[in-house]
Amino acid sequence: MSEEERVVAVFAQGPAWQFKGWPWSGNPVEIFQKIKAYHIKWAQLKTDANIAKWCVHLIELDQNKRHLDCARIRTFWDSLDQFIAKHRSTLRY
Repeated sequence: MSEEERVVAVFAQGPAWQFKGWPWSGNPVEIFQKIKAYHIKWAQLKTDANIAKWCVHLIELDQNKRHLDCARIRTFWDSLDQFIAKHRSTLRY
């Protein structure tokens, strides 16, 4: 199994250059078809234009309702577990 086949998730910040030197020509659209992508942001802030057009799971945290952070993080783990079961079932976790 190659290194990129072991990668199950990435946190995208917004700029495409973040993936320079990655497999699949560093193309975020192609990368996110194979690897689950996440972006964490404050709910009050505007979503980055690249994040909005890419296949990225958006996790919004509210600065005034920090007690909800735990639930948001739980959705992260649930979606990652579902992705691994569907796309990387040969990995042991």
